[in-house]
Amino acid sequence: MPIDYTQYADNYRERAWQRKEATGWRCEECGAKHGSIKLNWLGEPYEVVLTAAHLDHDPWNPEARLASYCQACHLNYDRPEHVEHAKATWQRKFREAELAAGQLILFADALNFTQNLTVEEAE
Repeated sequence: MPIDYTQYADNYRERAWQRKEATGWRCEECGAKHGSIKLNWLGEPYEVVLTAAHLDHDPWNPEARLASYCQACHLNYDRPEHVEHAKATWQRKFREAELAAGQLILFADALNFTQNLTVEEAE
């Protein structure tokens, strides 16, 4: 997915490059070198791409703490945030489907029930 740089601080590209240079173009988590070939969990080869991870998930911050991660480690680092986004999306779609079917939410408890489901319960 392409990066929408309008969501990032103006100095992000420069700071990301500097971080990658400072780490010798290696992942700070697993040590993989940018451009090297690794195997995924299925044993299929892929090229390592180094990314700049926002450790505090604040891309708009011009002084954000950055880490140099390969794409696999970056995804793993962001996993909790991705799970929360998926949960919120599921809850929104669940409520939209109820409303589209003519089911109105009459009590706040019914709304709270859908908002408090865990990801496992939602599946």
